[in-house]
Amino acid sequence: MWRLPRALLPIYATTMVETLGYTLMIPLLPEIVKQYGASDVMTGSLLSIPALCSMIAAPVWGKLSDRLGRKRIILIAQFLTLAGYLMQALAPSLIWIFISRIVSGSGGGALGAVQSYIADVTKEEDRDLAYSLYGAVFGAAFIIGPVTSGFLIHRGLAVPFLVAAGIELVTILITAFLLPSRMQRRSQTSIAASLKAANVPGVRLVLIRHFLAIFAIVCFLANLALFLHHVLASPTSQVGWLLSLAGVVGGAALIFVVTPLAKRLGDRRVAQVGLFVSFLAYAMLVLVKDLAYFAILLMVWAVGSAMVEPTLTALLSVRAKRSERGAIMGVSDSINSVAMILAPAAGSAIVGANARLLGVLPACTVLAAFLIGRYPRAAAKAEEAERARRAV
Repeated sequence: MWRLPRALLPIYATTMVETLGYTLMIPLLPEIVKQYGASDVMTGSLLSIPALCSMIAAPVWGKLSDRLGRKRIILIAQFLTLAGYLMQALAPSLIWIFISRIVSGSGGGALGAVQSYIADVTKEEDRDLAYSLYGAVFGAAFIIGPVTSGFLIHRGLAVPFLVAAGIELVTILITAFLLPSRMQRRSQTSIAASLKAANVPGVRLVLIRHFLAIFAIVCFLANLALFLHHVLASPTSQVGWLLSLAGVVGGAALIFVVTPLAKRLGDRRVAQVGLFVSFLAYAMLVLVKDLAYFAILLMVWAVGSAMVEPTLTALLSVRAKRSERGAIMGVSDSINSVAMILAPAAGSAIVGANARLLGVLPACTVLAAFLIGRYPRAAAKAEEAERARRAV
């Protein structure tokens, strides 16, 4: 029976809080537009900046963790994130919000080191499930963050980030007292070696599909509040309720639908179904006329997303050779950061031109991911690679 190692608690907590810092901003964008008179593209860039800083900072944190120890570096990064949250809560102007996002995003660059801890503290037979849970936590943060800020926004722009700062402080204490200082081994994988490991056909296929899926999710979620503001004139408080609904539906789907289907059909097939369901939800956004219709689409989208992100993460952990899993997950994190940089700005540009067309780009990307998975030769090659790596 699988038991959760104590060291995974701070790992998952750090993942949740760092991702929350990104997603908390989503429902706040219309309020920022109203309060500071910013354009849609400028407010959308508030979501791209942390991901960009995280991607730039990740190699630096990785190198420093080799010299100073991972626990120390993760704690330093967490304090940076805490400082960023406090700066956002107290920001007197839009420029200070941008600066605070840079600070907190730099702290988020330590997620690569966090991922590598999973391989260090779990047994080989438990590692696939541990990485799957990591993907589930990452996905859950995309729902919990907007829901939290959506409910707290009526108390002011500062409150969501003060709450996030309090959660970050708890996470720092968890890390300080529960994360082991000494690990069984420490990854010394070079960037070139990581890229080589990720270029294996079966792994590369999943990485591409994961990037496209994350791009679609972020493009939609990052601009959901702006979409509702322009199309239905919905207040920010409604965004919180809608995302709560999506969170409940997605969580139920993950437990009662995704897990049983993955055991019966396999992760790849479940991911394919999820991508197709997501495509339908994105494509139908153009027809939104009232809140009830949008709520139904959002529930469909939640089911599709619940079927995609965790299964692709699990599939990646299975197809990666055990000795290369940490490196490949690091590459995956960097690729996800690129998606989180590009998607908000792309979506906000679409909203600025015609908000009803927001779903077109996400629909195209998930359709591409679906077709890549359907391509017979690529699918057969991926399955062959998966079988070979299972035997390693």
